[in-house]
Amino acid sequence: MIPHSLQNARIRAEMILAGRRCWNPFMEQLQRPREVQAKVLHDILAMQATTGFGRAHRFVKLRGYHDFRLAIPIQTYEDLRLDIEDQEEFKEPRLNSEQPETYALTSGTTGKPKLIPILNRTREGLRHFQRLSTYAQFEAVRGLFDGKMLVIAGPEVEGYLETGTSYGSMSGFLTAALPGALQQKLCIPDALYEIDDYQRKYFYLAACALAEPHVSVVASANPATFLKLLDIGRQHFSHVVELLSSHASGQAEGPLPVPSKRRLRQLQEMVGHEDQVSIQNLWPDLKGVVTWMGGSGSVGIPSLRAKLSPQTALIEMGYLSSECVGSVNVDPRTNRCVPMIQETFFEFVPQSDWDAERPYAVTVEQLEEGQKYYVVVTTANGLYRYFMNDLVEVTGRFHQTPTIAFVQKGKGVTNMTGEKLYEYHVTEAMAALQRRYRIHVEFYVMLADPQARHYTLYLEHPSLDAFAGYHIETALSQMNAEFQKKRESGRLEPLKIVNLQPGTAEAYKAHCLQQGQREAQLKILKLQYAKDCSFNFLKYVRTSP
Repeated sequence: MIPHSLQNARIRAEMILAGRRCWNPFMEQLQRPREVQAKVLHDILAMQATTGFGRAHRFVKLRGYHDFRLAIPIQTYEDLRLDIEDQEEFKEPRLNSEQPETYALTSGTTGKPKLIPILNRTREGLRHFQRLSTYAQFEAVRGLFDGKMLVIAGPEVEGYLETGTSYGSMSGFLTAALPGALQQKLCIPDALYEIDDYQRKYFYLAACALAEPHVSVVASANPATFLKLLDIGRQHFSHVVELLSSHASGQAEGPLPVPSKRRLRQLQEMVGHEDQVSIQNLWPDLKGVVTWMGGSGSVGIPSLRAKLSPQTALIEMGYLSSECVGSVNVDPRTNRCVPMIQETFFEFVPQSDWDAERPYAVTVEQLEEGQKYYVVVTTANGLYRYFMNDLVEVTGRFHQTPTIAFVQKGKGVTNMTGEKLYEYHVTEAMAALQRRYRIHVEFYVMLADPQARHYTLYLEHPSLDAFAGYHIETALSQMNAEFQKKRESGRLEPLKIVNLQPGTAEAYKAHCLQQGQREAQLKILKLQYAKDCSFNFLKYVRTSP
Protein backbone atom coordinates (compact mmCIF):
# COMPACT_ATOMS: atom_id res chain seq x y z
CA MET A 1 0.00 0.00 0.00
CA ILE A 2 1.48 3.34 -1.08
CA PRO A 3 1.30 5.94 1.74
CA HIS A 4 -1.40 8.58 1.31
CA SER A 5 1.11 11.45 1.13
CA LEU A 6 3.15 9.71 -1.58
CA GLN A 7 0.00 9.02 -3.62
CA ASN A 8 -0.92 12.71 -3.56
CA ALA A 9 2.63 13.73 -4.43
CA ARG A 10 2.51 11.39 -7.40
CA ILE A 11 -0.83 12.89 -8.49
CA ARG A 12 0.61 16.40 -8.35
CA ALA A 13 3.59 15.29 -10.43
CA GLU A 14 1.32 13.65 -13.03
CA MET A 15 -0.87 16.76 -13.21
CA ILE A 16 2.15 19.01 -13.77
CA LEU A 17 3.25 16.71 -16.59
CA ALA A 18 -0.27 16.64 -18.06
CA GLY A 19 -0.32 20.42 -18.01
CA ARG A 20 2.88 20.68 -20.01
CA ARG A 21 2.32 17.83 -22.45
CA CYS A 22 -1.46 17.92 -22.98
CA TRP A 23 -3.15 21.01 -21.56
CA ASN A 24 -0.87 23.73 -22.91
CA PRO A 25 -0.84 22.33 -26.48
CA PHE A 26 -4.62 21.92 -26.35
CA MET A 27 -5.08 25.55 -25.27
CA GLU A 28 -3.02 26.59 -28.29
CA GLN A 29 -5.14 24.40 -30.59
CA LEU A 30 -8.33 26.04 -29.31
CA GLN A 31 -7.05 29.32 -30.78
CA ARG A 32 -7.24 27.90 -34.33
CA PRO A 33 -10.04 25.31 -34.52
CA ARG A 34 -10.46 25.45 -38.31
CA GLU A 35 -6.83 24.57 -38.96
CA VAL A 36 -6.81 21.83 -36.32
CA GLN A 37 -9.99 20.25 -37.68
CA ALA A 38 -8.65 20.29 -41.25
CA LYS A 39 -5.57 18.37 -40.06
CA VAL A 40 -7.70 15.85 -38.14
CA LEU A 41 -9.78 15.13 -41.25
CA HIS A 42 -6.66 14.87 -43.43
CA ASP A 43 -5.01 12.45 -41.00
CA ILE A 44 -8.09 10.22 -40.73
CA LEU A 45 -8.50 10.01 -44.51
CA ALA A 46 -4.80 9.24 -45.01
CA MET A 47 -4.79 6.62 -42.27
CA GLN A 48 -7.91 4.85 -43.57
CA ALA A 49 -7.31 5.27 -47.33
CA THR A 50 -6.51 1.58 -47.90
CA THR A 51 -9.61 0.26 -46.11
CA GLY A 52 -12.54 -1.06 -48.10
CA PHE A 53 -14.55 2.03 -47.22
CA GLY A 54 -11.63 4.30 -48.05
CA ARG A 55 -11.11 2.74 -51.48
CA ALA A 56 -14.83 2.75 -52.28
CA HIS A 57 -15.03 6.48 -51.51
CA ARG A 58 -11.62 7.32 -53.02
CA PHE A 59 -10.11 8.84 -49.89
CA VAL A 60 -6.80 9.38 -51.71
CA LYS A 61 -8.55 11.74 -54.15
CA LEU A 62 -10.32 13.88 -51.54
CA ARG A 63 -8.80 17.33 -51.07
CA GLY A 64 -10.35 18.77 -47.96
CA TYR A 65 -13.76 19.08 -46.41
CA HIS A 66 -15.68 20.13 -49.52
CA ASP A 67 -14.65 16.98 -51.41
CA PHE A 68 -15.26 14.84 -48.32
CA ARG A 69 -18.82 16.13 -47.87
CA LEU A 70 -19.67 15.52 -51.52
CA ALA A 71 -18.17 12.02 -51.56
CA ILE A 72 -19.82 10.60 -48.44
CA PRO A 73 -23.45 10.93 -47.36
CA ILE A 74 -24.36 11.21 -43.69
CA GLN A 75 -24.30 7.70 -42.21
CA THR A 76 -26.11 5.82 -39.46
CA TYR A 77 -24.83 2.77 -37.64
CA GLU A 78 -27.00 0.53 -39.78
CA ASP A 79 -25.15 1.83 -42.86
CA LEU A 80 -21.88 0.66 -41.30
CA ARG A 81 -23.00 -2.43 -39.37
CA LEU A 82 -22.12 -4.98 -42.07
CA ASP A 83 -18.59 -3.60 -42.50
CA ILE A 84 -18.03 -3.64 -38.72
CA GLU A 85 -19.26 -7.23 -38.43
CA ASP A 86 -17.35 -8.40 -41.51
CA GLN A 87 -14.09 -6.85 -40.33
CA GLU A 88 -14.48 -8.67 -37.03
CA GLU A 89 -15.33 -12.01 -38.65
CA PHE A 90 -12.88 -12.00 -41.57
CA LYS A 91 -10.16 -9.73 -40.08
CA GLU A 92 -10.11 -7.64 -43.25
CA PRO A 93 -9.70 -3.82 -43.15
CA ARG A 94 -13.26 -2.85 -44.08
CA LEU A 95 -13.60 0.34 -42.00
CA ASN A 96 -10.34 0.44 -40.04
CA SER A 97 -6.78 -0.15 -41.15
CA GLU A 98 -6.14 -1.46 -37.63
CA GLN A 99 -8.09 -4.43 -36.23
CA PRO A 100 -10.26 -3.52 -33.20
CA GLU A 101 -8.99 -4.72 -29.82
CA THR A 102 -12.47 -4.71 -28.29
CA TYR A 103 -15.86 -3.06 -28.75
CA ALA A 104 -18.06 -0.65 -26.83
CA LEU A 105 -21.53 -2.14 -26.57
CA THR A 106 -24.47 0.24 -26.72
CA SER A 107 -28.15 0.24 -27.68
CA GLY A 108 -29.01 0.31 -31.38
CA THR A 109 -31.94 1.66 -33.34
CA THR A 110 -32.98 -1.91 -34.13
CA GLY A 111 -33.24 -4.93 -31.88
CA LYS A 112 -29.50 -5.57 -32.30
CA PRO A 113 -27.04 -3.63 -30.14
CA LYS A 114 -24.30 -1.50 -31.66
CA LEU A 115 -20.66 -2.59 -31.45
CA ILE A 116 -18.36 0.42 -31.66
CA PRO A 117 -14.76 -0.50 -32.57
CA ILE A 118 -12.17 0.27 -29.89
CA LEU A 119 -8.67 0.41 -31.35
CA ASN A 120 -5.31 0.96 -29.72
CA ARG A 121 -5.45 4.60 -30.86
CA THR A 122 -8.99 4.86 -29.41
CA ARG A 123 -7.62 3.97 -25.99
CA GLU A 124 -4.86 6.55 -26.40
CA GLY A 125 -7.51 9.13 -27.25
CA LEU A 126 -9.41 8.23 -24.08
CA ARG A 127 -6.23 8.58 -22.02
CA HIS A 128 -5.61 11.99 -23.59
CA PHE A 129 -9.16 13.06 -22.72
CA GLN A 130 -8.73 11.93 -19.12
CA ARG A 131 -5.45 13.82 -18.78
CA LEU A 132 -7.15 17.01 -19.99
CA SER A 133 -10.27 16.46 -17.91
CA THR A 134 -8.56 15.57 -14.64
CA TYR A 135 -6.01 18.37 -15.07
CA ALA A 136 -8.82 20.92 -15.41
CA GLN A 137 -10.56 19.46 -12.35
CA PHE A 138 -7.32 19.37 -10.34
CA GLU A 139 -6.67 23.05 -11.06
CA ALA A 140 -10.27 24.17 -10.47
CA VAL A 141 -11.21 22.33 -7.26
CA ARG A 142 -8.67 22.36 -4.46
CA GLY A 143 -8.23 18.96 -2.82
CA LEU A 144 -10.48 17.12 -5.29
CA PHE A 145 -8.12 14.14 -5.53
CA ASP A 146 -6.75 14.22 -1.97
CA GLY A 147 -9.03 11.40 -0.83
CA LYS A 148 -10.51 8.31 -2.43
CA MET A 149 -12.44 8.28 -5.71
CA LEU A 150 -15.90 6.72 -5.83
CA VAL A 151 -16.30 6.00 -9.55
CA ILE A 152 -19.53 4.25 -10.55
CA ALA A 153 -19.02 2.74 -14.00
CA GLY A 154 -19.77 -0.28 -16.11
CA PRO A 155 -17.32 -3.16 -16.61
CA GLU A 156 -14.49 -2.90 -19.10
CA VAL A 157 -15.28 -6.47 -20.17
CA GLU A 158 -18.96 -7.42 -20.26
CA GLY A 159 -18.67 -10.48 -22.46
CA TYR A 160 -17.18 -11.97 -25.60
CA LEU A 161 -18.26 -12.24 -29.22
CA GLU A 162 -18.27 -15.60 -31.01
CA THR A 163 -14.89 -14.61 -32.45
CA GLY A 164 -13.45 -14.36 -28.94
CA THR A 165 -13.10 -10.57 -29.00
CA SER A 166 -14.36 -8.87 -25.86
CA TYR A 167 -16.90 -6.08 -25.56
CA GLY A 168 -17.57 -3.71 -22.69
CA SER A 169 -18.93 -0.36 -21.59
CA MET A 170 -17.50 3.01 -22.53
CA SER A 171 -17.66 4.07 -18.87
CA GLY A 172 -15.42 1.11 -18.09
CA PHE A 173 -12.95 2.09 -20.83
CA LEU A 174 -12.90 5.67 -19.53
CA THR A 175 -12.22 4.50 -15.97
CA ALA A 176 -9.35 2.35 -17.21
CA ALA A 177 -7.99 5.42 -19.04
CA LEU A 178 -7.59 7.48 -15.85
CA PRO A 179 -4.01 8.56 -15.07
CA GLY A 180 -2.08 5.90 -13.18
CA ALA A 181 -1.86 7.82 -9.91
CA LEU A 182 -5.63 8.25 -9.84
CA GLN A 183 -6.16 4.54 -10.49
CA GLN A 184 -4.65 3.96 -7.05
CA LYS A 185 -7.41 6.10 -5.53
CA LEU A 186 -10.38 4.05 -6.80
CA CYS A 187 -12.37 2.49 -3.96
CA ILE A 188 -14.66 0.14 -5.94
CA PRO A 189 -13.07 -3.30 -6.50
CA ASP A 190 -13.14 -4.54 -10.10
CA ALA A 191 -14.75 -7.81 -8.97
CA LEU A 192 -17.89 -5.95 -7.97
CA TYR A 193 -18.68 -5.14 -11.60
CA GLU A 194 -18.84 -8.87 -12.36
CA ILE A 195 -21.99 -9.24 -10.23
CA ASP A 196 -24.95 -9.77 -12.56
CA ASP A 197 -27.78 -9.25 -10.07
CA TYR A 198 -28.37 -5.50 -9.99
CA GLN A 199 -29.97 -5.30 -6.57
CA ARG A 200 -27.04 -7.22 -5.10
CA LYS A 201 -24.55 -5.14 -7.06
CA TYR A 202 -26.01 -1.86 -5.78
CA PHE A 203 -26.08 -3.25 -2.24
CA TYR A 204 -22.36 -3.99 -2.50
CA LEU A 205 -21.73 -0.61 -4.14
CA ALA A 206 -23.41 1.06 -1.17
CA ALA A 207 -21.31 -1.04 1.20
CA CYS A 208 -18.08 -0.09 -0.59
CA ALA A 209 -19.04 3.57 -0.48
CA LEU A 210 -19.96 3.51 3.21
CA ALA A 211 -16.79 1.63 4.14
CA GLU A 212 -14.61 4.51 2.93
CA PRO A 213 -14.72 7.69 5.06
CA HIS A 214 -12.29 9.74 2.97
CA VAL A 215 -14.09 10.02 -0.38
CA SER A 216 -13.15 13.34 -1.98
CA VAL A 217 -14.73 12.90 -5.42
CA VAL A 218 -17.65 10.92 -6.85
CA ALA A 219 -18.01 10.25 -10.58
CA SER A 220 -21.14 8.80 -12.15
CA ALA A 221 -22.38 9.33 -15.70
CA ASN A 222 -25.94 9.93 -14.53
CA PRO A 223 -26.83 11.68 -11.25
CA ALA A 224 -29.73 9.23 -10.91
CA THR A 225 -27.19 6.44 -10.34
CA PHE A 226 -25.59 8.20 -7.36
CA LEU A 227 -29.01 9.14 -5.98
CA LYS A 228 -30.09 5.51 -6.30
CA LEU A 229 -26.97 4.42 -4.45
CA LEU A 230 -27.73 6.87 -1.63
CA ASP A 231 -31.31 5.62 -1.38
CA ILE A 232 -30.21 1.99 -1.13
CA GLY A 233 -27.59 2.89 1.45
CA ARG A 234 -30.18 4.66 3.60
CA GLN A 235 -32.95 2.05 3.17
CA HIS A 236 -30.67 -0.87 4.01
CA PHE A 237 -28.26 0.96 6.29
CA SER A 238 -28.35 -1.52 9.19
CA HIS A 239 -27.92 -4.49 6.84
CA VAL A 240 -24.98 -2.81 5.09
CA VAL A 241 -23.29 -2.08 8.42
CA GLU A 242 -23.91 -5.66 9.54
CA LEU A 243 -22.30 -6.94 6.33
CA LEU A 244 -19.27 -4.68 6.81
CA SER A 245 -18.96 -5.85 10.43
CA SER A 246 -19.01 -9.49 9.34
CA HIS A 247 -16.50 -8.77 6.59
CA ALA A 248 -14.17 -6.99 9.01
CA SER A 249 -14.23 -9.96 11.39
CA GLY A 250 -13.57 -12.42 8.58
CA GLN A 251 -17.01 -14.05 8.83
CA ALA A 252 -18.19 -12.97 5.35
CA GLU A 253 -16.68 -13.11 1.89
CA GLY A 254 -17.26 -10.83 -1.06
CA PRO A 255 -15.75 -8.04 -3.15
CA LEU A 256 -15.63 -5.56 -0.27
CA PRO A 257 -12.89 -3.51 1.35
CA VAL A 258 -12.33 -3.98 5.07
CA PRO A 259 -13.38 -0.79 6.88
CA SER A 260 -11.19 0.61 9.61
CA LYS A 261 -12.28 0.03 13.21
CA ARG A 262 -12.91 3.75 13.60
CA ARG A 263 -15.12 3.86 10.49
CA LEU A 264 -17.03 0.77 11.60
CA ARG A 265 -17.75 2.32 15.02
CA GLN A 266 -18.93 5.51 13.33
CA LEU A 267 -21.36 3.59 11.11
CA GLN A 268 -22.61 1.44 13.99
CA GLU A 269 -23.42 4.58 15.97
CA MET A 270 -25.59 5.78 13.06
CA VAL A 271 -27.75 2.63 13.07
CA GLY A 272 -31.24 3.58 14.23
CA HIS A 273 -30.69 7.19 13.20
CA GLU A 274 -30.88 6.67 9.43
CA ASP A 275 -32.96 9.83 8.99
CA GLN A 276 -29.90 11.80 10.09
CA VAL A 277 -27.51 10.05 7.70
CA SER A 278 -26.32 12.53 5.07
CA ILE A 279 -23.60 12.91 2.48
CA GLN A 280 -21.95 15.52 4.67
CA ASN A 281 -21.59 13.30 7.74
CA LEU A 282 -20.73 10.20 5.70
CA TRP A 283 -18.06 11.89 3.55
CA PRO A 284 -17.08 15.24 5.07
CA ASP A 285 -14.08 15.47 2.71
CA LEU A 286 -16.21 15.33 -0.46
CA LYS A 287 -15.02 18.13 -2.74
CA GLY A 288 -16.82 17.38 -6.00
CA VAL A 289 -19.29 15.23 -7.94
CA VAL A 290 -18.56 14.68 -11.63
CA THR A 291 -21.67 13.79 -13.64
CA TRP A 292 -23.82 14.66 -16.63
CA MET A 293 -25.66 17.90 -15.96
CA GLY A 294 -27.33 18.35 -19.36
CA GLY A 295 -30.20 16.60 -21.09
CA SER A 296 -32.14 14.18 -18.92
CA GLY A 297 -29.29 14.28 -16.39
CA SER A 298 -30.36 17.80 -15.43
CA VAL A 299 -33.52 16.40 -13.84
CA GLY A 300 -31.58 14.85 -10.95
CA ILE A 301 -29.27 17.82 -10.39
CA PRO A 302 -31.56 19.87 -8.05
CA SER A 303 -32.14 16.82 -5.84
CA LEU A 304 -28.42 16.03 -5.79
CA ARG A 305 -27.46 19.65 -5.13
CA ALA A 306 -29.82 19.74 -2.13
CA LYS A 307 -28.02 16.76 -0.60
CA LEU A 308 -24.53 18.23 -1.03
CA SER A 309 -22.64 20.78 0.98
CA PRO A 310 -22.60 24.23 -0.67
CA GLN A 311 -18.82 23.83 -0.84
CA THR A 312 -19.04 20.64 -2.92
CA ALA A 313 -18.59 21.35 -6.63
CA LEU A 314 -20.90 19.89 -9.26
CA ILE A 315 -18.75 19.24 -12.32
CA GLU A 316 -20.10 18.57 -15.80
CA MET A 317 -18.64 15.33 -17.16
CA GLY A 318 -18.87 16.47 -20.77
CA TYR A 319 -20.61 15.28 -23.91
CA LEU A 320 -19.58 11.62 -23.99
CA SER A 321 -20.91 8.62 -25.88
CA SER A 322 -19.91 5.12 -26.88
CA GLU A 323 -19.08 6.42 -30.37
CA CYS A 324 -16.73 9.21 -29.33
CA VAL A 325 -15.64 11.69 -26.70
CA GLY A 326 -17.57 14.74 -27.84
CA SER A 327 -16.35 17.43 -25.46
CA VAL A 328 -14.11 18.12 -22.50
CA ASN A 329 -14.84 20.41 -19.56
CA VAL A 330 -12.08 23.01 -19.72
CA ASP A 331 -13.46 25.18 -16.89
CA PRO A 332 -15.09 23.15 -14.10
CA ARG A 333 -15.84 26.35 -12.17
CA THR A 334 -18.35 27.39 -14.84
CA ASN A 335 -18.70 24.00 -16.58
CA ARG A 336 -17.72 25.19 -20.04
CA CYS A 337 -17.07 22.35 -22.47
CA VAL A 338 -15.36 22.49 -25.86
CA PRO A 339 -15.42 19.85 -28.62
CA MET A 340 -12.41 17.53 -28.70
CA ILE A 341 -11.28 19.15 -31.93
CA GLN A 342 -7.88 17.45 -31.97
CA GLU A 343 -9.35 13.90 -31.87
CA THR A 344 -12.57 13.90 -33.91
CA PHE A 345 -13.77 15.77 -37.00
CA PHE A 346 -17.07 17.48 -36.23
CA GLU A 347 -19.93 18.65 -38.41
CA PHE A 348 -23.10 20.27 -37.12
CA VAL A 349 -26.53 20.46 -38.74
CA PRO A 350 -28.80 23.29 -37.52
CA GLN A 351 -31.83 21.82 -35.77
CA SER A 352 -34.27 23.68 -38.00
CA ASP A 353 -32.53 22.42 -41.16
CA TRP A 354 -32.50 18.79 -40.02
CA ASP A 355 -36.13 18.88 -38.95
CA ALA A 356 -37.01 20.35 -42.37
CA GLU A 357 -35.04 17.48 -43.99
CA ARG A 358 -32.38 19.88 -45.34
CA PRO A 359 -29.29 18.47 -43.60
CA TYR A 360 -26.70 21.04 -44.65
CA ALA A 361 -23.78 20.76 -42.24
CA VAL A 362 -21.43 23.45 -40.94
CA THR A 363 -18.04 23.08 -39.32
CA VAL A 364 -17.01 23.97 -35.79
CA GLU A 365 -15.77 27.51 -36.47
CA GLN A 366 -19.13 28.36 -38.10
CA LEU A 367 -21.25 27.61 -35.03
CA GLU A 368 -23.43 30.44 -33.71
CA GLU A 369 -24.00 31.09 -30.03
CA GLY A 370 -27.50 30.25 -28.81
CA GLN A 371 -28.25 27.92 -31.72
CA LYS A 372 -28.95 24.18 -31.47
CA TYR A 373 -27.34 21.63 -33.78
CA TYR A 374 -27.38 17.91 -34.48
CA VAL A 375 -23.92 16.35 -34.29
CA VAL A 376 -22.17 14.45 -37.10
CA VAL A 377 -18.73 12.96 -36.40
CA THR A 378 -15.89 11.37 -38.32
CA THR A 379 -13.67 9.40 -35.97
CA ALA A 380 -10.35 7.58 -36.09
CA ASN A 381 -12.13 4.29 -35.33
CA GLY A 382 -14.08 3.96 -38.57
CA LEU A 383 -17.18 6.12 -38.21
CA TYR A 384 -17.48 8.42 -41.23
CA ARG A 385 -19.97 11.32 -41.27
CA TYR A 386 -21.77 9.43 -38.53
CA PHE A 387 -25.06 10.93 -37.37
CA MET A 388 -25.12 10.91 -33.57
CA ASN A 389 -28.79 11.88 -33.25
CA ASP A 390 -27.72 14.17 -30.42
CA LEU A 391 -28.77 17.79 -30.06
CA VAL A 392 -26.28 20.28 -28.60
CA GLU A 393 -26.48 24.01 -27.95
CA VAL A 394 -23.68 26.52 -28.46
CA THR A 395 -23.21 28.34 -25.15
CA GLY A 396 -20.30 30.67 -25.89
CA ARG A 397 -16.62 30.55 -26.75
CA PHE A 398 -13.41 29.48 -25.06
CA HIS A 399 -10.48 31.09 -26.84
CA GLN A 400 -11.59 30.82 -30.49
CA THR A 401 -13.52 27.55 -30.12
CA PRO A 402 -17.27 27.35 -29.42
CA THR A 403 -18.44 25.80 -26.15
CA ILE A 404 -21.26 23.29 -26.39
CA ALA A 405 -23.77 21.68 -24.03
CA PHE A 406 -25.75 18.51 -24.59
CA VAL A 407 -29.49 19.20 -24.85
CA GLN A 408 -31.11 15.84 -25.60
CA LYS A 409 -31.19 12.87 -27.90
CA GLY A 410 -32.81 13.61 -31.25
CA LYS A 411 -36.27 12.65 -32.38
CA GLY A 412 -37.31 9.04 -32.09
CA VAL A 413 -35.05 8.25 -29.14
CA THR A 414 -35.25 8.96 -25.42
CA ASN A 415 -32.63 8.57 -22.73
CA MET A 416 -33.47 9.27 -19.09
CA THR A 417 -31.00 7.06 -17.21
CA GLY A 418 -28.77 5.70 -19.98
CA GLU A 419 -31.29 3.28 -21.50
CA LYS A 420 -31.35 4.96 -24.95
CA LEU A 421 -34.76 3.71 -26.04
CA TYR A 422 -35.50 4.01 -29.76
CA GLU A 423 -38.85 4.30 -31.52
CA TYR A 424 -38.12 1.00 -33.25
CA HIS A 425 -37.98 -0.74 -29.87
CA VAL A 426 -41.43 0.61 -28.99
CA THR A 427 -43.03 -0.37 -32.30
CA GLU A 428 -41.58 -3.89 -32.08
CA ALA A 429 -42.73 -4.28 -28.45
CA MET A 430 -46.22 -3.11 -29.42
CA ALA A 431 -46.27 -5.54 -32.35
CA ALA A 432 -45.41 -8.37 -29.95
CA LEU A 433 -48.14 -7.24 -27.55
CA GLN A 434 -50.73 -7.22 -30.34
CA ARG A 435 -49.71 -10.71 -31.41
CA ARG A 436 -49.90 -11.99 -27.84
CA TYR A 437 -53.38 -10.59 -27.19
CA ARG A 438 -54.59 -10.98 -30.79
CA ILE A 439 -55.67 -7.36 -30.93
CA HIS A 440 -55.13 -4.40 -33.23
CA VAL A 441 -54.02 -1.06 -31.79
CA GLU A 442 -54.20 1.69 -34.38
CA PHE A 443 -52.86 4.54 -32.25
CA TYR A 444 -50.33 4.65 -29.44
CA VAL A 445 -47.66 7.02 -28.15
CA MET A 446 -45.08 6.41 -25.43
CA LEU A 447 -43.88 9.40 -23.40
CA ALA A 448 -40.76 9.62 -21.24
CA ASP A 449 -40.97 11.62 -18.01
CA PRO A 450 -37.44 12.26 -16.67
CA GLN A 451 -38.80 13.83 -13.47
CA ALA A 452 -40.65 10.65 -12.53
CA ARG A 453 -38.14 8.36 -14.31
CA HIS A 454 -40.81 6.29 -16.02
CA TYR A 455 -42.47 5.75 -19.39
CA THR A 456 -46.20 6.06 -19.99
CA LEU A 457 -47.77 4.20 -22.90
CA TYR A 458 -50.96 5.82 -24.17
CA LEU A 459 -52.99 3.56 -26.44
CA GLU A 460 -56.41 3.84 -28.01
CA HIS A 461 -57.82 0.50 -26.93
CA PRO A 462 -59.90 -1.03 -24.12
CA SER A 463 -57.98 -2.05 -21.01
CA LEU A 464 -55.99 -5.26 -21.17
CA ASP A 465 -55.06 -7.43 -18.20
CA ALA A 466 -52.60 -6.47 -15.47
CA PHE A 467 -49.73 -8.20 -17.28
CA ALA A 468 -49.73 -5.98 -20.38
CA GLY A 469 -47.11 -3.61 -18.97
CA TYR A 470 -44.93 -6.56 -17.98
CA HIS A 471 -45.09 -7.96 -21.51
CA ILE A 472 -44.12 -4.58 -23.02
CA GLU A 473 -41.16 -4.25 -20.63
CA THR A 474 -40.07 -7.82 -21.36
CA ALA A 475 -40.06 -7.15 -25.09
CA LEU A 476 -38.14 -3.90 -24.63
CA SER A 477 -35.59 -5.65 -22.39
CA GLN A 478 -35.02 -8.40 -24.95
CA MET A 479 -34.14 -5.79 -27.58
CA ASN A 480 -32.37 -3.27 -25.35
CA ALA A 481 -29.98 -4.54 -22.69
CA GLU A 482 -29.58 -1.07 -21.21
CA PHE A 483 -33.34 -0.75 -20.66
CA GLN A 484 -33.27 -4.10 -18.87
CA LYS A 485 -30.37 -3.03 -16.65
CA LYS A 486 -32.01 0.25 -15.69
CA ARG A 487 -35.29 -1.47 -14.81
CA GLU A 488 -33.61 -4.23 -12.81
CA SER A 489 -31.57 -1.71 -10.85
CA GLY A 490 -34.61 0.47 -10.15
CA ARG A 491 -33.19 3.50 -11.93
CA LEU A 492 -36.24 3.34 -14.19
CA GLU A 493 -39.67 3.04 -12.59
CA PRO A 494 -42.24 0.57 -13.98
CA LEU A 495 -44.01 1.36 -17.23
CA LYS A 496 -47.52 2.80 -16.96
CA ILE A 497 -50.29 2.11 -19.46
CA VAL A 498 -53.14 4.58 -20.01
CA ASN A 499 -56.05 3.52 -22.21
CA LEU A 500 -57.63 6.18 -24.42
CA GLN A 501 -61.12 6.81 -25.74
CA PRO A 502 -62.09 6.07 -29.35
CA GLY A 503 -61.35 9.09 -31.51
CA THR A 504 -58.16 10.10 -29.68
CA ALA A 505 -56.06 9.40 -32.78
CA GLU A 506 -58.05 11.89 -34.85
CA ALA A 507 -57.89 14.48 -32.08
CA TYR A 508 -54.12 14.01 -31.87
CA LYS A 509 -53.70 14.41 -35.63
CA ALA A 510 -55.85 17.55 -35.61
CA HIS A 511 -53.71 18.95 -32.81
CA CYS A 512 -50.52 18.29 -34.78
CA LEU A 513 -51.94 20.07 -37.82
CA GLN A 514 -52.88 23.05 -35.66
CA GLN A 515 -49.25 23.12 -34.46
CA GLY A 516 -48.08 23.66 -38.04
CA GLN A 517 -47.34 20.17 -39.34
CA ARG A 518 -48.31 19.57 -42.96
CA GLU A 519 -50.97 16.94 -43.49
CA ALA A 520 -49.06 15.27 -46.33
CA GLN A 521 -45.94 15.02 -44.14
CA LEU A 522 -47.63 14.27 -40.82
CA LYS A 523 -45.55 11.80 -38.82
CA ILE A 524 -46.73 10.49 -35.47
CA LEU A 525 -43.73 10.04 -33.21
CA LYS A 526 -44.40 6.86 -31.25
CA LEU A 527 -41.73 7.79 -28.69
CA GLN A 528 -41.26 11.28 -27.27
CA TYR A 529 -40.33 13.18 -24.15
CA ALA A 530 -43.40 14.31 -22.23
CA LYS A 531 -42.17 17.92 -22.29
CA ASP A 532 -42.07 17.86 -26.10
CA CYS A 533 -45.65 16.64 -26.47
CA SER A 534 -48.21 19.44 -26.13
CA PHE A 535 -51.25 17.18 -26.63
CA ASN A 536 -53.32 16.68 -23.45
CA PHE A 537 -53.87 12.92 -23.30
CA LEU A 538 -55.60 13.19 -19.93
CA LYS A 539 -58.68 14.66 -21.62
CA TYR A 540 -59.09 11.41 -23.54
CA VAL A 541 -58.55 8.80 -20.84
CA ARG A 542 -60.99 5.91 -21.14
CA THR A 543 -63.20 5.82 -18.04
CA SER A 544 -64.80 2.43 -18.69
CA PRO A 545 -63.12 -0.83 -19.71
